[in-house]
Amino acid sequence: MPLSMSFYQDQLIALGKTSAALPDAQRLIYVRHGSVTANGAELKKDEYAYISGVLDLEGIADWSEVWRWELATPNAAPALLSGTGLHTIPKLSRAITTLAIEPGTEWRFRLDSVTSVAGRVTPRHQHHGPGIRCLYQGTFNVQDASHLSANQGPGDAWWESGVDTVVAWHSTQMPAIFIRAMVLPIDLKGEMSNIWLADSPSSQSNWRLFIDQEITIERTHLYGRALR
Repeated sequence: MPLSMSFYQDQLIALGKTSAALPDAQRLIYVRHGSVTANGAELKKDEYAYISGVLDLEGIADWSEVWRWELATPNAAPALLSGTGLHTIPKLSRAITTLAIEPGTEWRFRLDSVTSVAGRVTPRHQHHGPGIRCLYQGTFNVQDASHLSANQGPGDAWWESGVDTVVAWHSTQMPAIFIRAMVLPIDLKGEMSNIWLADSPSSQSNWRLFIDQEITIERTHLYGRALR
């Protein structure tokens, strides 16, 4: 049962709110700016949550932006917010082809961030699973054997399959920070996802683990319905 990961940027002004909840799904959300309530719970800038089920959002600050990652079937309709004082930008969606995700299997749905020093060139590496990254600060370039994502700026998103070997580099003027959601093997609890193919330059980056949620895939998952 193939799944896809989709990434959205939701913008809300004060008192902007959903008129209908987004349907059941596995979601990771991160408040990039401002503050919101998610299903009634307040989240401020740089706060985050895992949500399994429906999602209602309401803006608290004058302007807020929420970054949202979801798992769904590849043919599911985009999960766009509806209501007043809000807007959704669908940024990226990719089918997961590198993991055998089947009903009854367990996985780890992770949200984390990486901060790299100015001028860093990250050596050849892979990851234990695929995911979507979004740049928070600085600039970013990443290249695998066939594709280059160049001059990424804040708010830009890109996909890494995990199995493709990549090299990345950043501007020499300031650190680069990106926020990342990934699907990983269940036994990778609390461990970095990197598979280094050269010496690890761990002293040149700072890794923050936000959420390491265990999920179970169920056969009832269809068109964005729950994976619980």
